[in-house]
Amino acid sequence: MAETPITLEQFISNLWNSYEKSCSSSDTAEEMQLFYATIRSAFSTQQLKAPALRRDAARILHIFLLQIAKLPDEDWGEYTRLKDLYDCRICANAIAQVCVRSLLHPVSRTEFGSLRPLSEKEASDAIECLLSLL
Repeated sequence: MAETPITLEQFISNLWNSYEKSCSSSDTAEEMQLFYATIRSAFSTQQLKAPALRRDAARILHIFLLQIAKLPDEDWGEYTRLKDLYDCRICANAIAQVCVRSLLHPVSRTEFGSLRPLSEKEASDAIECLLSLL
């Protein structure tokens, strides 16, 4: 049975709503404006309405790690070996960072699965893991 894909827009909404529920900060409105401005500059309306690709979810998570969690990038380690890491050069660092932090896992030892749709379960698990880092 195939897993249900999630749109990029729904993934972003789920991420932000989960963050707001877990956050005690009153600064979320300003954070949200910056976060959404960055997202709008990185993705078209069409991309946001389409099923989320794993590479795009990695970019969203990476933006969150940098802007909201304020966590620095880590060494890519073993993830430099992923054969599809550079299929999207803009996504390469984001993919490596979400792998290093175990937010999204490669689909095999040698492939991230950049162009595969992100499932609702993967999205939920990634959001839960990300929020545990805060």
